[in-house]
Amino acid sequence: MAGFEPRSLALYNSVPYGANTGGVASKTVDFFSYATADAVATVIAAGYFNGARAKLKVNSVIDALCVADGVGDRVSLIVTAVPASGNVTVAINTDASGA
Repeated sequence: MAGFEPRSLALYNSVPYGANTGGVASKTVDFFSYATADAVATVIAAGYFNGARAKLKVNSVIDALCVADGVGDRVSLIVTAVPASGNVTVAINTDASGA
């Protein structure tokens, strides 16, 4: 297990939504790429992304390639909690509930 590597979490898009205030959307959803030698089970554990607390917010999306130095396993994650203290949590993003 390598553990979380902050430099491997890269923001690649930020999408605005919500009412405009002075020509700027009031909210954004951030999309990240992440690669690691860690297994999916390790990456989805509560607290794994604690080192990225300042970057992440609820509903940030992380497209992760796990076991990058072996037989890779790609997983899409959605951030479910970013408390000021305690563990950052993520969930595997599955098909939309209304789809």
